[in-house]
Amino acid sequence: MPEKVPKAIKRVSKQDLVGLSSKSERLNLGRGREPGWLDQHLADDATGSLRAILLEHPPKLCYRCLVLIKRADREVEHFLLDVLPEDFDRLEDIAGEALLAFTRWVLMQIPLSPLPAE
Repeated sequence: MPEKVPKAIKRVSKQDLVGLSSKSERLNLGRGREPGWLDQHLADDATGSLRAILLEHPPKLCYRCLVLIKRADREVEHFLLDVLPEDFDRLEDIAGEALLAFTRWVLMQIPLSPLPAE
C-alpha cells in the first residue's frame, strides 16, 4: 500500500485518459473530465502528462493527479483525475530529454502579462 505520492511524471495518451476516466467513473472516484468529453475534445494523437499530487482514500486508495494535455483546438486542458496506484505505475515515465522538452512546453503555456513601463 503506497504511503506517499510518487514523484514520477507519466506520459498519457487520449486513449489512456478515456480509459482512466471510465474506470474512475465506475469506481466513483474523482474525475475532472468525463470519458465522452475527453473523446470528443482531445485530438486522437494527443499526448500529455499525469502527475500525482495527493494520496486519497475515497472509496479506494488512489492518487489525485493533475493532467495536462492539448485539446483538438490546440488549447491546453488541465484537470484533476483520481488514478489507482497500479494504473499509475503502468504508465510510461517522462524522463531525461523528454522531461526537459515537456518542462519547456509547460512553461510556454503560462500566459505572461507585460509589466508597466515605470
